[in-house]
Amino acid sequence: MRKSKYIITAILLISITATMLLVGCAGQKTTSTIPSRVYSIVKVTEITDLQGVKWENYQLRLTLEGGATFPIDLNLANGNVVSCWYTTEKPASGGSVNFQVEAGTSVIYPTGTTGTGAVGNTSDKLTFTATTANGTSYRLVFHNNLTDINSKETIYTEINYPANASGEDSIFIPLQTN
Repeated sequence: MRKSKYIITAILLISITATMLLVGCAGQKTTSTIPSRVYSIVKVTEITDLQGVKWENYQLRLTLEGGATFPIDLNLANGNVVSCWYTTEKPASGGSVNFQVEAGTSVIYPTGTTGTGAVGNTSDKLTFTATTANGTSYRLVFHNNLTDINSKETIYTEINYPANASGEDSIFIPLQTN
């Protein structure tokens, strides 16, 4: 009689546990479809020009799924001149990349729109100067305008700016959170 109580108790516990596990799994109906971004630093060099000014040169390769955005933050001093260009590698889309420069809440380049449906390019080049009016924090933003998450664009970019006098990095890539 005792053995049968243990067997019945064990069967009940197994049944309850199995039911709880199945209900827990059935409740997970949504999956995250946040587009991913991947980057690699191709090369970082420091250059000294003929006037003795030190410059940082960052070369990056970015891969963005459809809808993904890739920000690069710059901490600059007043008067720093930044040069940036990018090109897409074998663009399957005919130019779906949108690029802009933000200073605080203002978009200083380009004046057009970004996001799904926005006109994009296969390459772009610009130079801008950090000003007191815009502050010292700037953000370069790349966006893949394609709506299909499987539509990847690979971007090669080069960013040149004056080296920080303290020797600290002036370029930062924010973490992606899901």
